[in-house]
Amino acid sequence: MKITASPWFSPRGRHLLSKEDELKAFLEKRSPFLMALPTLIILIFFSLIPLFYVIGLSLTNSTLARPFQDFIWFENYKRALTDEVFGSSIVNTLIFAFGVTTIEVLLGFILALVLRGELRAGGFLRTLALLPLFTPPVAVAMVWRLIYDPLSGLFNHYLLRWGLIDRAIAFLGKATLAMPAIMLADIWQWTPFTFLLCLAALQSLPTEPYEAAAVDGASRWQVFRRITLPLVTPSVLVTFLFRFLIAFKVFDLIFILTYGGPGSATQVVSFYIYKIGFSMFKSGYAAALSILVLLLVSVIATLLTTGRDLLLKKIQSD
Repeated sequence: MKITASPWFSPRGRHLLSKEDELKAFLEKRSPFLMALPTLIILIFFSLIPLFYVIGLSLTNSTLARPFQDFIWFENYKRALTDEVFGSSIVNTLIFAFGVTTIEVLLGFILALVLRGELRAGGFLRTLALLPLFTPPVAVAMVWRLIYDPLSGLFNHYLLRWGLIDRAIAFLGKATLAMPAIMLADIWQWTPFTFLLCLAALQSLPTEPYEAAAVDGASRWQVFRRITLPLVTPSVLVTFLFRFLIAFKVFDLIFILTYGGPGSATQVVSFYIYKIGFSMFKSGYAAALSILVLLLVSVIATLLTTGRDLLLKKIQSD
């Protein structure tokens, strides 16, 4: 009987095996990149390409019907820096974003502290708290528009009934009241978001420091100041950053409740860019404003992140 050598042990077999090993090593070495490749393709298609398109558009005197017409380079940016309406919309946006974010994070953190024990056993209150967050922004704006109505709104009804005012107030028609009214609607909708994030941070804290504090006889204030607050601060600061970035883009409430009015009292930067691009059809100038807003938000996010890191270092050193 003739015995033939196995290809796995022949010189040719060893050559094929080495090729397989090389392919396997190549795939193992490149596997992180290959796994991230679909995400990178989506990121490039939906983020980088539109970004470069907007940058190119901002260098032109384009309109909505005639894109990429008459390159004027940085004239749109020069115009934006001297645009008083754009400056006032930036101020309104910062007031709105910092105001609602601060109040929402404080309310969410307080609610999380109060309801932490009650929510460990069941999720009914947690589900109930999510209802405003799940409500579409357009529906929220329409409901609050009815609430603020000077003829049939709930606010005026109860204020008149309790004798707090003599006549109905147009909350959305006064420059001094319109922005606080919109902020109240936003706080109602987004406080559950900060509440859930703060609650998750509190429930993820280790129990060992609390057990040691109970043995040492520490008071509730000492436990909160020395244990809870330092441990939960990083998560609260991240919550603040996320919520601020979302609040900076507010558009729905402004569009439905006041349309930027009265005058320009509630005109935020996203609504101003919308008016420039889709009402005045100046897409080149709107693109330049968008790039400037992107740079501003990047600077603010960097400053907030740096401040968070410095605060954490201070807490850890204490």
